Amino acid sequence: MISLLLLLLAGEKRNNMLEGLLALLPSNKAQAVNEIKSEGLIAVSPKNVDQVFNLLSSDYDLNESAVAGIMGNISAETGNSFDFTQQQKNGPGYGLFQFEGIHQKEYDKFLEENKITDSAKSQIDYVMENIYGSKQDIVGQGNAKQLREALARDDVDLITEIFMTKFERPKDQSNKKIQDRIERARSFITDAD
Repeated sequence: MISLLLLLLAGEKRNNMLEGLLALLPSNKAQAVNEIKSEGLIAVSPKNVDQVFNLLSSDYDLNESAVAGIMGNISAETGNSFDFTQQQKNGPGYGLFQFEGIHQKEYDKFLEENKITDSAKSQIDYVMENIYGSKQDIVGQGNAKQLREALARDDVDLITEIFMTKFERPKDQSNKKIQDRIERARSFITDAD
């Protein structure tokens, strides 16, 4: 059971594999949830993971490593829920990227300017505007340039780290935290060993 849950938590993105794994879960969902909680694990919604992965893979011109690097960061930021309404525990962070401060203010403005509602797609669109579009001043022109250059490469480790340090900018940027995000990101590479 734990191995099955770890596979789910690793961010498996193939629908057929997920459906097969989910079919193996106990029919008593309450039992499965209790087992997840007792192990201190967080359940990943395959629907949320698939939605975010599919948006990044199809709506933007990103290579597989770029998608994986962003997914690894979202996994860390949302506590692996991939829920665009995720609220930071004991903090102001919100969404896939845990917007707060200037990012939250600018994201709200972005929604209003574009007459769109909050969604996973809207949050990703806002982030892409910070990197490629008219909102580069929010992350800084230099950071946006470094992000563009990293995202164009086929180096998931580099992309994950640059996205963490230049866009997310968490307080703890220790090597341990970077490595955690890299491991999360690598789980989204199809040919990773």
